[in-house]
Amino acid sequence: MDTGALESGEAAQALQHCANLLRDDPWTPDVKYEAVMGLLKAALDQSPGSCKAKTTVPLSGAVGGPAIDQVSAIRGVYLDLDREGRLVSISINPRKYKERRKLMAFVGGSRDPEPDVAARHDDYLAMQDPHGPS
Repeated sequence: MDTGALESGEAAQALQHCANLLRDDPWTPDVKYEAVMGLLKAALDQSPGSCKAKTTVPLSGAVGGPAIDQVSAIRGVYLDLDREGRLVSISINPRKYKERRKLMAFVGGSRDPEPDVAARHDDYLAMQDPHGPS
């Protein structure tokens, strides 16, 4: 998703949709990290990582009541929703945000010569032992 051309209000609206998807299913594959990061940068006009202290950024032009629900968009970044599910602000906890890099450091630490094993596990098992149980 190319978020470079999005204006702040459009990015906030897209984040609101993401928040409602995540509220229904926090593990949904429909909300991708890269897309959320691009939307956050467009909505905030800066990277969430540039915050040095806990921050809540009210969204300009947001109409709605006070935030009553928080949805974690990515570790350390929370989308604050009002009673109607409208995005009213974005809260950032820089300590938690920075933890993500440490927690994800082990992912991709090794090189898998066959990255599609999960999808083609039967073929790879047959390659290892063609006379194995069928």
